[in-house]
Amino acid sequence: MFGLHIADIVTIIVYFLLVIGIGIYANNRIKTKEDYFMGGRKFGKFVSIFLSFGVGTSSDTAISASRETYRMGMSGIWIQLLWLFVTPFYWIIAPWYRRLRVLTGGDYFQERFKSPTITGLYVGFSLLWLMFYIAIGLTAIGKTIEILTIKPDTALTQTERKVIGQFHEYKSLNARIDDLNSGEKQKLAELEEKSGTLQPYFSYLTTRNSVPVIALIILLYGLLGGLFAAAWTDTLQGVLILVLSFILLPTGLHQTGWFSGLHAGVPDSMFHIIGSESTSEYTWHYILILVIMNLVGVVAQPHIFSTGGGGAKDEMTARVGLVFGNFLKRFTTIMWAFTGIVAFVLFGDMVQDPDMIWGYATSQLLGPGFVGLMLACLLAAAMSSADAFMICGSALFTHNIYTPVFPHKTERHYVFVARLVSFCMIVGAITLSLYFNNILSLIKYVWQLPVIFGAVFWVSIYWRRLTKAAALSAAFYSLFMIVLLPNILPQISWVMSHKYASIIIQPNLFLLNIIGINVGQISQAWLMTINYTMDVAVPFILLFGISFLSRPPEATDLNRLFAWLRTPVTSDREKDQQLIQRYIQNPGLYDHEKLLPGSNWEIMKPDKILLTGFGVCLVLAVAILGFAFLISNIRIP
Repeated sequence: MFGLHIADIVTIIVYFLLVIGIGIYANNRIKTKEDYFMGGRKFGKFVSIFLSFGVGTSSDTAISASRETYRMGMSGIWIQLLWLFVTPFYWIIAPWYRRLRVLTGGDYFQERFKSPTITGLYVGFSLLWLMFYIAIGLTAIGKTIEILTIKPDTALTQTERKVIGQFHEYKSLNARIDDLNSGEKQKLAELEEKSGTLQPYFSYLTTRNSVPVIALIILLYGLLGGLFAAAWTDTLQGVLILVLSFILLPTGLHQTGWFSGLHAGVPDSMFHIIGSESTSEYTWHYILILVIMNLVGVVAQPHIFSTGGGGAKDEMTARVGLVFGNFLKRFTTIMWAFTGIVAFVLFGDMVQDPDMIWGYATSQLLGPGFVGLMLACLLAAAMSSADAFMICGSALFTHNIYTPVFPHKTERHYVFVARLVSFCMIVGAITLSLYFNNILSLIKYVWQLPVIFGAVFWVSIYWRRLTKAAALSAAFYSLFMIVLLPNILPQISWVMSHKYASIIIQPNLFLLNIIGINVGQISQAWLMTINYTMDVAVPFILLFGISFLSRPPEATDLNRLFAWLRTPVTSDREKDQQLIQRYIQNPGLYDHEKLLPGSNWEIMKPDKILLTGFGVCLVLAVAILGFAFLISNIRIP
């Protein structure tokens, strides 16, 4: 069926029956919005680790890491490993999300700025970001299914055979374009005109067909059990994702002649972790700005308010879950990336779309049953992220937009609305997936969008003087430069007629071109570095500059928020509220713990747990990077 062995189909069916059973069981435990959105704030360390690992590991993470190393060599690993040196900061930020005691990120921004406009903008940004992220996973698994279900020659129609034959003829003529006779040149010109319709294969299940079906499966599962189901199945799916991380390598390395054969099959530059200007986009400066940009943005990612520690039973659990769940992902990233190198050696001339290399390697290296296991792993990865993202997005809209307009409804009513929002998000994700149909293009939006509120969050949590006017200015600026202008500029004819049109449709680079800088003479790596640096830097300039020019917020308006942040969580809710109230009545209670007592800066003196934990995390990050260098330089056997 669809080109899959019966053993593969049975494996997939068994997996689905298992996770649907978990979803139904979890559904019976949902009584309130907090149960659905936060899992009742009852998760222990083990579940929290796999919740963080599962949420951060979608079907695209393995596929994107392998597609970039297939395309760029080992330096392409940074499409995912850029988070390695962001992870130690999770030890610092995880307690924030537990101490804030909010249901959503929208609650935080409403409490901090008392502005429905800022809250509404945050909800809008969040829904867009979450749909982009779900779309990445859908695209990745859709392309994998497409290449796993290629029709054999016997199943092709006459028209399909003709298209495939013309595709190979077109590639062959292009490969020797300098040696063509007049007849061959004319033939190449004819094929060039219809090159957009030529393709090397036909599949039973194309990306366009499979993406909506996959999305429906994810939707039905996610609607059943909320964050309870997401957390429990992420534990199961985490194990499957670990299987996915190693399942292709043994067979692939065996076929290449192990590590010595692998190095003999490609240039040494393919094994460089840091790329050079001539061999890779992932140079040291591009990697550095990617790390900084994502460190700025990660704190405002909408799901982090729940999966980043908000659903944990205490602060240490929040730290352990967020940090070690993500370190587990950083380690497996190396395996995914190395698989891309193996695939390049074995199949470098056979796959045109790097998004499909993981699926092609699966079809060539794994036998019946194991292909089904791989698909189950990819579905597990997609579901473990998408279900949590749907819950997060539905929580934001229901709690921060719908409930204020329609108060005093039953808890069951609000859960129903949340599920309706999840459906709309999945429809949006399907649309984005089919429109872009490219993993890297979607990922770049996921990198940039959180900057819209990331800078605002960092400054707002450390500096009382930050004003509503400044926050609005920075958010609108980033929204305009990251979302609106990149879609407006390609519609302007004189922009698209420019010789550097593909470059200046990036707004920051468009501005550089206007002031006379020749962007065409700058390498791609430096162009992206400049673009992202401006995305990050300008919002901070606006936040501080406009805050000094506008009226500061009333100190009393901020006391409850900082009471939450300064008051450790206790399991006794009544005592917890008493401690918070004590701070509200005496805002100077913890002033002696500040680095700058009596100032507007809320930077606290680091304690032993923070310093020790952060130091250990840095050592782990360096060790994982060291392992990446080690495995890239093994030449025996």
